[in-house]
Amino acid sequence: MEPVIELVYEGLYMLRVELSFLAVFAFLWLAGHFLVAKNDQVKSRKTGPTGSTGRRATRRVDESLTPSTVEPEKLQDPQWVVAQVSALCRSQVQRALELYRVAVRAGLNIKDMPANDCQQLYSNLVTAVIRVGQADDALSLMKDLRRFQHVEAALLASATKLCTSKQLFADCLSIYDFTSQDPALEIQDKSVWSCLLFCAVETKGYHRCTFFFEQLKANGSPSPKDFGNMVRYASSTSNWRLALSLIDEMHKAQVEVDSVVYNRVLAACVSAEQLDQARKLLDQMVAAGGVTDVITYNTLAKGYAKAGRMDTCFELYELMRSRGLSPSQVTYGILLDGFINDNEVEKAVAIFNTMRAEGCQMNTVLYTTLIKGFARAGQVDQAVQIYEEMRKERSMQPDVITFSILIKANCDVGRLEEALKMLLAMKEAGLKPDEVVFNNLLGGCINDCKLELAKDLYKEMIASNVKPSVATFSILIRLYAQCKRWDEALDLLRQELPAQKVSPEPRLYGQLAQCCLRDRQGRRATEVYKLLTETSTPTAAMNSTLLGMCAKLNMLDTGADIMHLAAEANSRVDPRDAAMMLEAALRKKKPQVMGLLKEAMVKLNLPVHA
Repeated sequence: MEPVIELVYEGLYMLRVELSFLAVFAFLWLAGHFLVAKNDQVKSRKTGPTGSTGRRATRRVDESLTPSTVEPEKLQDPQWVVAQVSALCRSQVQRALELYRVAVRAGLNIKDMPANDCQQLYSNLVTAVIRVGQADDALSLMKDLRRFQHVEAALLASATKLCTSKQLFADCLSIYDFTSQDPALEIQDKSVWSCLLFCAVETKGYHRCTFFFEQLKANGSPSPKDFGNMVRYASSTSNWRLALSLIDEMHKAQVEVDSVVYNRVLAACVSAEQLDQARKLLDQMVAAGGVTDVITYNTLAKGYAKAGRMDTCFELYELMRSRGLSPSQVTYGILLDGFINDNEVEKAVAIFNTMRAEGCQMNTVLYTTLIKGFARAGQVDQAVQIYEEMRKERSMQPDVITFSILIKANCDVGRLEEALKMLLAMKEAGLKPDEVVFNNLLGGCINDCKLELAKDLYKEMIASNVKPSVATFSILIRLYAQCKRWDEALDLLRQELPAQKVSPEPRLYGQLAQCCLRDRQGRRATEVYKLLTETSTPTAAMNSTLLGMCAKLNMLDTGADIMHLAAEANSRVDPRDAAMMLEAALRKKKPQVMGLLKEAMVKLNLPVHA
């Protein structure tokens, strides 16, 4: 027996460390369990059944439940519903909302619910649905709450801030519009008005901004961000007076005005064409120090250029450089475009050369602007030269606008072959010709009557899925008239126009009818006019133009036919035009034509004096 005892003793001695650890662990576990149990008893005495002071203890929350499995008695228990919904709002918003709606349908008596529980229920639901972007549900919940209690300012504040942070700007304003209908609601939280002002600016609801800003000031001092939002409103509406007054107000309130705010106010003045006020503001900015930049000068320079004050614009450019600011691509672009619009190509070239000499980063827009200037001045060779220089630059390539300008410039001076080469280069560069390019090329075919080439270009246009427009058909009518292909011109209006689903504008028919009259094609002119009456009613102005040409060209019988067709189409003819035709027939001693004219005048209910 003694050996056994000795063996056990030795074993226990060898495990002495492990046994000590187990003993300490057991003691700590028992102590912890005892303290937790005692703490729960204390909380139960303090909070009561629902977890709020003086009530029953908080119910255990089952987050795995579904509304369809809940007993009807629980759905009618306000304390149970509030606890469950509040818990679900943390991570399962949709289920929380569904449980709330099922409980309401099951007869949950919200009207008799304690005020604190009611506010807790709706506050948790409203903030939860906004967090997941369901602002419509938030507004619906607030409408439910209003049936039983007032919507508290705290709930509106939470909803407003959450909506703003989630960029639900329009929804934020809708929630405010609903809650503000309650005359008992007082919003004294400055941050709420700040959020509403921001939302109004973001949604372009500018009519709200002044009111929100005044309410904000009534509840505290506006922040730099608030002033910035008001300046955005003033700039967007070109309200330069308001913009300048905000600058003054910021100075009085000792709020720092940064370059962004100054530049926006400057832009408001320029947009309203108040360039003198903008210049005064620039002087103030310079005096303030550290708030002027290239954007400042570019904004004002653009205003001067738009107003055609290029001398002042160039002076501003030199002033900017003298103050240590380096012009940007935008600066040079403004100067180039301005000088070209004023047809001062030499000054534009000087600016272009300055850019390159100073190492300014060139781009496609700047090159294209200079090309446009040469093209507009008729200096096509210089335009092509700039184009060739542009192609040598690896960092940029001509775009569709560049080629369009060059193609038009070559077509305008009768260099159709060069224009076609540009078209080929454009395709090789991987660019797709647009309607403007094709229209310019078609127009280039008119002078030398390149009818077959024009037909090929038109086919290519259709094959390239470039839809022809009224302008395209107008060019083709000029071409067919120049080549005296009257039947094809008529087929163009009769067949091709509807085939391409282009609106049959009356001016196309009027154009072809006038071309026919100039070539003394009276029968074809009346045929075109009749075709017009099948699509629309000719205007009195068009009738006046055609009848005037008939009288001038001594095509009185054609004029009489047009008047008869006008009468059949219930079109109006000016009595003076009819009298002019009748007088011309009398002067030319054409009794037969006079008879036809009188018949037409009777049909048109016009007085006959001859």
